[in-house]
Amino acid sequence: MPITRYHPVLVALHWLLAIMIGFQLGFGYFTIGKISNADPSKLTPLATHMGIGTAIIVLMAIRLITRYFTSHPEPSASQREGVGRLRTPIHRLLYLVIFVTALSGWFTGFLIAHLYETPGNTLPADFAQYPSRVIHVWMALVLFLLIVLHICAAIKEMMMGDVHILGRVGFGKRKG
Repeated sequence: MPITRYHPVLVALHWLLAIMIGFQLGFGYFTIGKISNADPSKLTPLATHMGIGTAIIVLMAIRLITRYFTSHPEPSASQREGVGRLRTPIHRLLYLVIFVTALSGWFTGFLIAHLYETPGNTLPADFAQYPSRVIHVWMALVLFLLIVLHICAAIKEMMMGDVHILGRVGFGKRKG
């Protein structure tokens, strides 16, 4: 019998990472981005952002390893033709951008870690002095756009007749 769903670990990681990454993008832009670097209270949400980012790196590594060692469904007919053939390269790009975004953020955190050693320290006036921070911001934008593309592709698949596309990343019987 063919496999119709991804491994449950991959499914759980897919949705957990989707929530975490969505939260991180919103939290980074709407919360951290709006607090002045001169405000010492920015260190706490920034530390939270870095901690979640580190968890994303670990969970993405687990996801990649699990994906490599488990079987997964064959592409649907619409995924093997036309624009659908971009599925694999786009997914690889998505993985790469997630890692680059998280790692560039982690590296920026490493560069400012000394600021957490003394209570009352403030951040530099502008993070743009750190090339890793500039990469982090641009990669976050690219990641957001790739996520929108990913969601639009799933909607397109459902509209083209592959109504089971979301079932592939759902829990349930894998063979059927």
